[in-house]
Amino acid sequence: MELDKRGGTESDLQRLFILRERVSELAEGLEPGSLEPSVDLIDTGDTYRLIFDLPGVSQDDLEIALRGRQLTIAGLRESGGEQNFLMRERPRGHFQRSVELPSDVLYEESNAQLREGLLILHLPKA
Repeated sequence: MELDKRGGTESDLQRLFILRERVSELAEGLEPGSLEPSVDLIDTGDTYRLIFDLPGVSQDDLEIALRGRQLTIAGLRESGGEQNFLMRERPRGHFQRSVELPSDVLYEESNAQLREGLLILHLPKA
């Protein structure tokens, strides 16, 4: 792109730099662990299967709750201790994610597995 001072392009470029600086300032204020884990909700016919991405989360640091059709998971992703990080991008800290299920489920017959960074829930439909 060529800068033309007469055509206002320089002004547009200045606004772009100001916007970029503002976005960077806002990003610095975010807690790394404030990101919600990704989830897939799959209807298998007689059950719902939910798969949450939870790398670095242990079973002891995970809570699962169901109230009506509202499923909530919450937990803690460890920070990695007092290591000398040269770069740190993976989210850490407390997290929570809620999903509204399409219909009621049989909570007593449900099961959950946490393995290889994935939380897999099988929730039979009521």
